[in-house]
Amino acid sequence: MRRALLIAGIAMLVGAPSALAHGRTPTVALDYRLTLDRPSALLTGVHLRILDGDRSLQVRADPGVVVLVRGVLREPLLRIDAAGVWVNASSPTATADKVIAPGRTGWVRLSHGRTVAWHEHRLQPPPSSVTGPAVRFAIPVEVNGVAGSVGGSFVRVKRPATLLWFTAVIAAVGIGTGVGIRRRDLRDPLTVVLGIVGGAAALLAVTTFAARDAPTGGIGWLQIGSGIVIGAVLAVILVRSKGRRRVHVAGVIGAIAVAASLGSLPVYWHGAVISALPGSAARVACAVAIAGGLISALLSLAPDSGDPQRAARPTGTGQRKRGRA
Repeated sequence: MRRALLIAGIAMLVGAPSALAHGRTPTVALDYRLTLDRPSALLTGVHLRILDGDRSLQVRADPGVVVLVRGVLREPLLRIDAAGVWVNASSPTATADKVIAPGRTGWVRLSHGRTVAWHEHRLQPPPSSVTGPAVRFAIPVEVNGVAGSVGGSFVRVKRPATLLWFTAVIAAVGIGTGVGIRRRDLRDPLTVVLGIVGGAAALLAVTTFAARDAPTGGIGWLQIGSGIVIGAVLAVILVRSKGRRRVHVAGVIGAIAVAASLGSLPVYWHGAVISALPGSAARVACAVAIAGGLISALLSLAPDSGDPQRAARPTGTGQRKRGRA
């Protein structure tokens, strides 16, 4: 049974990080938040959003509104009109931002809709170590032939106390593992409880990251669904297992929780967390997943605790030998 659990655990450890990945990129935290200015009268009928970890811009135009976005050299870059979304293949910005592959010319239609999102390099913040508003950005646009701009600010967020968080996690792992090793009567229940707590915290963290880091601006339902399915499968296996088998399953769950949370470590050295949870809550969830999961995985590898009273009781063979003597 241990061999089967080990194989299943390795398979899920390999699949969990990719299945629970946060959208298109592993971005879970940044040093800056980007804020858009209040829309002016010029932008009536134009809807703007910053996506994909504050690096992509989404523009949606209402019917009857024609929008032209200009590039870094103020050349025509993107256009939204009644026929759909178009990109100027001759634009250097379009090639640099990978809106279209090089080698084409003229206006190329991207879709028949009225929404476009692209990785905008002008949303790359400048280097700075000062907390608070930094510099502004502006992207030239034309709405129904009238020139204007989409503007906003880079705001640097204070970084968390990285050393304090890591010290707390290491201390928790040391104390929890020490208690489980010294108190054999608590080892098995502690392993199971911490495996469940760590797995639940990891599921909470990765699904809330996926809810905010979808590159299209929506919710990453595929990542959330994958996490729920993996969690449900592990929960069923845990409930159906008994005795030491349940302890080993809990250890596998803990190991998966740790593996799924390693990609979230940047939340401890960047201030702006890309999650549906507040930044501090997201950090707590990741810390609980790593500490609880690691303790459970380590304790599940300890030798079977057995029954101390049985171990101290003389065996039948020993009694027979003493009787013959």
